[in-house]
Amino acid sequence: MTQYQNSEAHSAFARAPTTGILRARSIFAPAPLLVFLLLFFLGPLLLVFGESLHLSEMRIDFSAYVKIFTDAYYLRVIADTIVLGVVVTVICAIVGYPLAYAIARSSGTRKSLLIFAIVIPLLVNVVVRSFGWMVLLSGKGLVNWVLNSLGIPPISLMYQWSGVVIALVHVLLPFMVLSLASTLETLDPALEEAAAVLGASRATIFRRIILPLSFEGLFTGSILVFTLCAGSFVTVMLLGSTSTMVMPLLIYQQLNIVSDWPFAAAMGITLLTIIMGMMWLQSRARHRAWRSL
Repeated sequence: MTQYQNSEAHSAFARAPTTGILRARSIFAPAPLLVFLLLFFLGPLLLVFGESLHLSEMRIDFSAYVKIFTDAYYLRVIADTIVLGVVVTVICAIVGYPLAYAIARSSGTRKSLLIFAIVIPLLVNVVVRSFGWMVLLSGKGLVNWVLNSLGIPPISLMYQWSGVVIALVHVLLPFMVLSLASTLETLDPALEEAAAVLGASRATIFRRIILPLSFEGLFTGSILVFTLCAGSFVTVMLLGSTSTMVMPLLIYQQLNIVSDWPFAAAMGITLLTIIMGMMWLQSRARHRAWRSL
């Protein structure tokens, strides 16, 4: 008995250093990642926030933020940025659902071609893509040429919100479609077949089965589309010019034209806060949607 107890004690003593090493590794393993985030993510944000408060001049000044939230022009720019993001997100969701469903229910070569057709806009440089839309939407572009051929009066799409929305939907639609398709692929087609056998229409099947079970993909795609849309700069600048002012374009003007770095930094922090707030609201809506199922 004594020999057995001694062997157990020796085994426990031998395991103790190994356990301590494993515990130390589990604690210090994330250290490189934390250092990377502190240096290249949190560090720049703190520098920008400090610039917005004039900390480089050894004083704290909230005048830039007061100017943003008390001037009607800047409040309108913030509202236009949010509305643009919401409109583009809604259009991408409406257009993306049938495309995502077609991808999820396809296979083989047809599925590969559909995915390639959806992803191909991302393979083109944003400047080239924007110039392409300028050619299509200009006063003598392809769209108005077709309308003239049909006897329809030309419409003005360049330097308007409509042209900006069309171009942004074109480039951001893949993020919505791929997010939805990845979720729809996990749905068992037998659920739709069972509902159809029980007499449910296609609209009822979509409303009661497909839509609730694809909420995860919908919210993921919405977060991606809204975040990228709110930060879009080149497309808005080329297709909208100064007639469609949004926060990224205003930040660019404050940096390169006015050279007001503290105000540009304050606008950047405000834009980041708005995006994080919208992501929080979308997360809350997702949790409520899941509770209601």
